[in-house]
Amino acid sequence: MTSNNRSLDPTNLGQKNTEQKTSLLEAFTEVRRQTEQICAHLEIEDLVVQPAAYVSPPKWHLAHTSWFFDCFVLEPLNLAQTSQSPKYHYLFNSYYKSQGEHWLQSERGQLSRPTVKEIMLYRQQITGAIVDLFESNSLSKKQIEVIATGIQHEQQHQELLLMDIKFILGHQPWPAAYESVADLDKNLLPARALGWLESTENISLFGANLNAFSYDNERPRHRRWISGFQLADRLINNGEYMDFMTDGGYRRPELWLSDGWDWVQKNQMGHPLYWRKQNHHWEEYQLRGLEPLNPNLPVSHISFYEADAFARWMDARLPTEFEIEAYCSKDKALFEKETAFWDPSEAVYPSPRRACDEFDTGLLWQWTNSAYSPYPGFRTTNTALGEYNGKFMANQYVLKGGCVATPKHHMRASYRNFYRPSDRWAFTGIRLAKDL
Repeated sequence: MTSNNRSLDPTNLGQKNTEQKTSLLEAFTEVRRQTEQICAHLEIEDLVVQPAAYVSPPKWHLAHTSWFFDCFVLEPLNLAQTSQSPKYHYLFNSYYKSQGEHWLQSERGQLSRPTVKEIMLYRQQITGAIVDLFESNSLSKKQIEVIATGIQHEQQHQELLLMDIKFILGHQPWPAAYESVADLDKNLLPARALGWLESTENISLFGANLNAFSYDNERPRHRRWISGFQLADRLINNGEYMDFMTDGGYRRPELWLSDGWDWVQKNQMGHPLYWRKQNHHWEEYQLRGLEPLNPNLPVSHISFYEADAFARWMDARLPTEFEIEAYCSKDKALFEKETAFWDPSEAVYPSPRRACDEFDTGLLWQWTNSAYSPYPGFRTTNTALGEYNGKFMANQYVLKGGCVATPKHHMRASYRNFYRPSDRWAFTGIRLAKDL
């Protein structure tokens, strides 16, 4: 599952033209292989089900990541693939309204056709057509940039695939393991006391540098005043969250935002997404199957509402996106570590020992109390790809830091993930902050 070329940077567009195209072609073929490798652990029945409206069948991801290249690279060159392309354009468009009508996300699991076999054939055709373009040496700078974006887009869907696969397998009456791995270091290490890192007030630069790939929601780079703050030096663990539950955390409306309390009551919430109580003992579903709840692993698959309520219970708050970015920008080593990329020892089962590492960046996405909104001077492009991020800047919150399923090249301090406050199926956790 681990990439054989972890140093490959698919977005280094500053190379000489020939070297750039060679690097990009290698990145393209590797990413296409990795997506298929993720799905290779599944049975064909796993590829077609949709247990919730926001969870997509894995076969849809396989098709959609191919449609992206078909639509935005091949179609403008009159090279759209197969006689099925008009159907596929309708079925596998996600949310690009400029590209026409599309099948509803909530109904993707209703489709038995095209079959998985047909979708895999479509993938092969798209991959082959893009490789042919590289070999013809006729790609323009704009086409190269779109392909680079498509590679990043498919990497995002690799993380989404693991999120959806975990939900599909974890919500069976008897949860199934995605992959069985050899016994790992599951020792219950002594819990490290929660410490606090201080940052004094300052004016700092935020957003992406322009010398590497970034999404439009990370730009433009700009300055902000940041008041002094404290940031917890690790994520909140299962044991601490259990204390919150035992103290009536889900029954105390004074801890919750009004929308959050309504969400708790409507959905009868009482514990994190993948916790189950069996014979008076808590278990947690991991991609390797059900495990006894490890109190020292970071609590995961938490909504913004739950993270915010826990922070209030701890007499703390959630950090802003700029506080996390400011701290991580000071220590580039946090994002230069060899972050797991489909590594069974991390993505399938996060190591308790790694969870005790200093600051534990890259284990779980960290909720912030920053609403997902545009930076000053933000502009979308006039192309269809302008729909990629900006249109979602309402009713969502920013997450920072990456997770065990995040591709290495998406691990940067400026990266802005975003979800609705009720979402829990992403690999999310809790980091606390306090004012100085």
